[in-house]
Amino acid sequence: MTGLQHELAQTVGVTPALVQQASLLALPGLELQQHVREALAANPALDDGGTACPVCGRAGHGTYGCAAARVAGRPGGPVLDGDLPDEPPGELADVVTSAAALLPTADRSLLDAVVADLDDRGFLDRAPDRLAADLGVPVERVRRVVGAIRRVSAPGFCAVDLVDCLLLQLRTHPDAPAVLRAVVRSHLPALARGRLPSVARALGVPVQEVTAARDYLRTRLRPCVPVDRGTARLPRLRPDLVVTVADGEVQVALTWQPRLRLHPDFVALAADRQRVARLPDAERQMLTRSLADAAAFLDRLDQRARTLQRLGVEVAARQRAFLLSRAPAPEPMTRADLATVLGVHESTVSRAVQGKSVELPAGRVVPLSDLFGRSRSVHECLRGLVAAEDVPSSDGDLARALADRGHVVSRSAVRKYRQQLGIPAQHLR
Repeated sequence: MTGLQHELAQTVGVTPALVQQASLLALPGLELQQHVREALAANPALDDGGTACPVCGRAGHGTYGCAAARVAGRPGGPVLDGDLPDEPPGELADVVTSAAALLPTADRSLLDAVVADLDDRGFLDRAPDRLAADLGVPVERVRRVVGAIRRVSAPGFCAVDLVDCLLLQLRTHPDAPAVLRAVVRSHLPALARGRLPSVARALGVPVQEVTAARDYLRTRLRPCVPVDRGTARLPRLRPDLVVTVADGEVQVALTWQPRLRLHPDFVALAADRQRVARLPDAERQMLTRSLADAAAFLDRLDQRARTLQRLGVEVAARQRAFLLSRAPAPEPMTRADLATVLGVHESTVSRAVQGKSVELPAGRVVPLSDLFGRSRSVHECLRGLVAAEDVPSSDGDLARALADRGHVVSRSAVRKYRQQLGIPAQHLR
């Protein structure tokens, strides 16, 4: 990460290589797998068949099952084709248990009612407000339960409808075309009828952008995340990192890292100067470019893995008490704090955390961002700012002061946090 760290830290002009590295770092594990497949298809100088998994001995990629078995000794053998299965299911009880751990005790009784409202597509039969009305409880409680189920399940699960399902998935697709969200929100019927020019006119973008959005939707998103009623299984969130405890020590491992290499035939050809000299110019240029692109891609993959591993180790070290069940919640920690310790720019940490999830020692899968204890940290910082006031500050002033301390929040968020802490408004302090 040295080159990326230096460029980001020194705020040098953004280069194509830096953009590619940043984009790769932001990809969650499933998106990385798709990206690797596309790279293999596009560049013949890349090869995935030469390196055996150090645990299972099979050629190809490491797997979640292997990583979990290596680190924790848990069951879960290798996946034969070297990829994570398309639908690693979790028992219904496991998903409910994981969601319950995220909820206040009073809300856990609603889990069964929400799960029972799911149809076979993984959609809620009733929107949260209607479900809450039928249950006779505040809608905020139902929304909290729905949010908890979504956080421990595959993206798109427990959606209200098709649009909601697609938008939930897009949260974990940082490389999606920018116009796709607007298309999903307002123009799906026209898109389904092939009316791309009219959609483009409505959005004020070229038809090519709408076409790219349509193609991305067709190939990278799915219309639903179904429940298999026959086995009573639900799709679970797949972790990018696994945290385990062995002999009182917290250990962190990546769950999947592609094992690629430069294709031996291309390497051998490039090393034979006489053969290269006899190649037509176009083929010689293709050989050079393919090898250079492949080497750069392998380097970016390695940088991504090292960055995530370092990040995971540091987060686990800081949250050791919580991971060992000796603290009720993660300690306050900001991305800026972590960036300073790791010697990287804060944006690097943000990309590394974005869309990633982690399996805790108890087996619960949560977003990696949950281990930052952000709200507690914001609360403490806000309380300190107000306590140090000579003249009462407005919510806007407090938002700017929080941003100076690494907590970028809106004025409305400040008002919410202030009310949670019981701090009066400016004119009442």
